[in-house]
Amino acid sequence: MKVIHLHIAVHHREPNPNPIRDALQSLPGSGSVQVTIETDAGVNGSGEVGFGRIGGAPDVLAALIEQELKPLVLYTDPAYVRATHTAMVQETEYHGTFGLATFGIAAIDTALWDCLGKALEVPCWQLWGGAQTRIPAYAMVGWLNYSIGHLQEICEQAVSQGFRGVKIKVGSPTLRKDIGRIKAVRAVIGDDIDLMVDANQSLTTAEAIRRGRAFQDLNCTWWEEPIAADDVDGYATLVQALDIPIATGENLYTRMDFARFLRRDAVDIIQPDLRRAGGPTAMLQIGTLADAFRRTYASHGGGPVQLNVMACLPNAVYLETGLLGPDSPFKLEDGCVPIPQGPGFAWS
Repeated sequence: MKVIHLHIAVHHREPNPNPIRDALQSLPGSGSVQVTIETDAGVNGSGEVGFGRIGGAPDVLAALIEQELKPLVLYTDPAYVRATHTAMVQETEYHGTFGLATFGIAAIDTALWDCLGKALEVPCWQLWGGAQTRIPAYAMVGWLNYSIGHLQEICEQAVSQGFRGVKIKVGSPTLRKDIGRIKAVRAVIGDDIDLMVDANQSLTTAEAIRRGRAFQDLNCTWWEEPIAADDVDGYATLVQALDIPIATGENLYTRMDFARFLRRDAVDIIQPDLRRAGGPTAMLQIGTLADAFRRTYASHGGGPVQLNVMACLPNAVYLETGLLGPDSPFKLEDGCVPIPQGPGFAWS
């Protein structure tokens, strides 16, 4: 089986006039890029990456895939997806294998695995070897620009849908305001629901320690990305200073970034992002590496690709998603999402 065509589709999206916001930035959305692999066996596979901001990014990424990555994929065998992944990493090393380069690698890597799973008529997790049949899920619903009333309403809705946990944004101008948000949410979800807090890189190490001590006293489940994502020294300090688990990883690129954090004991819970990690090939490597360091894996973002990866990791503890809409492809069972059963990355 050989790849004979690689199709690139750019999906533009009008920015939301009332965007969600965290402590770092607003996220109006700007579209996505979808890659479709076509083979001489008549089997196709697809992968898609999206953007929360930067309106021109999808067009720039499409050009990078067309000019730089596509030639490495054409006429290769999808069964050798790991070799193709390595070739893409090596090709982009000259200008740096991170940023848009890694987004493009992730889209193609996803499409190749999807194609291979469909060719063999099995879910991708069966290609890798399963370890779990369902994954606990939490709802990321508490954006920083939400009023206290709306924050309480949406967190209560998440619990009513069956989620085991909710995550809210913190990093307000004052610790007092953050504490008020946490207490307001706890008042409506009760004591048995996990409550995660996320500051999106907005604080100094000293302030993250000060707030982290308050959050652990409030029984928060983890303290996510409180300082700059690349500050491995700062994260090592946080892990040593606080009892609350420190979570980070959504803005780290490739397994080498994660290796630096794990070697320094600078993270308790890793959170790879499909786009920045470099696709399923890299996420599996990162998850296995974390397991060797006895660290747990919680996804950044959800969907069938993350679920297939997490199904193969014994250290996977939480899938991130949002509220369940009427068209949601999965249903919660005792707070968990059953792993997909469709070929490739299809749900069913």
